[in-house]
Amino acid sequence: MKLSKSLITLAILAFLANPVPSVSQILPTSRTQLETQLSSLPEVTEVFRLESTEFEEKFRIRVRQLVNHDDIVYGFFEQRVFLMHVGFDRPTVMVTEGYATAYAANPRYREELSRMFNANIVVVEHRYFGESVPSPRRWEFLNTKEAMTDLHKIREMLAPLYPGKWIATGISKGGQTAMAYRTMYPNDVDITVCYVAPLCHGAEDGRHEPFIAGTSGTPESRQKVLDFQKEVLIRRDSLMPLFEKYCDSTALSFARPVGEIFDYCVLEYSFAFWQWGTDPGDIPDLKAADRILFAHLMKVASPDYFVRDTPTMPFFIQAAKELGYYGYDTSPFRFKVTRTRFVPEKIKKGLFGKKKEIKDSLASPAGKWVTKKYPAMELKKAKGYMKELFLPDFYKPRFNRSLYRLQRTFIKQSDARLVFIYGEWDPWTATAVPDPGKPNVLYYVQPGGSHRARIATLPESMRNELQQQINSWLNE
Repeated sequence: MKLSKSLITLAILAFLANPVPSVSQILPTSRTQLETQLSSLPEVTEVFRLESTEFEEKFRIRVRQLVNHDDIVYGFFEQRVFLMHVGFDRPTVMVTEGYATAYAANPRYREELSRMFNANIVVVEHRYFGESVPSPRRWEFLNTKEAMTDLHKIREMLAPLYPGKWIATGISKGGQTAMAYRTMYPNDVDITVCYVAPLCHGAEDGRHEPFIAGTSGTPESRQKVLDFQKEVLIRRDSLMPLFEKYCDSTALSFARPVGEIFDYCVLEYSFAFWQWGTDPGDIPDLKAADRILFAHLMKVASPDYFVRDTPTMPFFIQAAKELGYYGYDTSPFRFKVTRTRFVPEKIKKGLFGKKKEIKDSLASPAGKWVTKKYPAMELKKAKGYMKELFLPDFYKPRFNRSLYRLQRTFIKQSDARLVFIYGEWDPWTATAVPDPGKPNVLYYVQPGGSHRARIATLPESMRNELQQQINSWLNE
């Protein structure tokens, strides 16, 4: 829906006034009326009907949001929201997505809580992701305070349509978002369900590395993972041509030399392996051919993760600023490997008189083959890698622990109804929200689980207990 300048002005004034119509004014009684009423909301700039095999009605809507909710001078952006309708008398699940929401357009999409409790769904795309990106992108307004206010505005806007119980939920970064939303707006929803949501206290938190070394998997499988990483480094000379060809053929570019990115892939391997629940039986025999080892490394820890300018760059800005992330332990890989390498002769100062002659001599230098011990890794250090690899050169924020403290205190002191679900072997569980041991907090860890832990993956006894308790809360 394209607005004229006069209508835009009226919409802005209506947005600032933020009138909340009564339920009797807005509650539709038919499909046509629902679409009409959504279109009439002053904050909504577009309503587009979508196909669905799961819901009677499904829409993609765009909501006009302030870039800075405290100052209109920075303008507006349009936030993409998906609304899936079951009934006005049913609960509503708000998916507080941490990234883009294109997946929600799939006609078969249905979130598991909505399926379990026959609830409506509102999926909100996170600001600065997908199609919800302000122009220009001012990174100072990509922060939790502004993002949670986005959610609050949408909740207020839809409250007259859906007066029943509300559940906020999200997975991983979306779970972090759900937790922060409940912390900053504790009365907006009745229940919060956080899947595999970390609570980090630093840009490189420090708890993930010892968790991978001593908790993820069994001792035998952890050793198998470590042995594979070491074997890849030992075979650097034969694997690097394959790695470089892979990067060239896929047009990958990095902020650091490709030899260092090779090392980062080796470091990332163990984290990604346990995060996504890879079967230790998939690790190739260490005597397998180079191509077999290389294919497995690329399957688990591909270098495309380390490309800087991607749609996920906003995430790394948030992680560096206030959400936190993980570091790498390089100590197991500080060993030397016997290699034979060509060492060019050093050019003595003054031997050549012109720069071109020096350049030509270096292009095909004289030298000799030398066999000696070389470091297994070219990488000198990994500390600070996130800012160096992922953040734009002009924006390197310092980590602020205030959000971590705010959420930790809220969970300890609040009577809010919260649910936390984690996977036992997922490295992110190293930074899980501590179980406060309170009756209003349901806390479940899937045995042997990964970052894919959900209600559906829990053991039957846990799953039934959790479903019964949520159902009880919804029916109060």
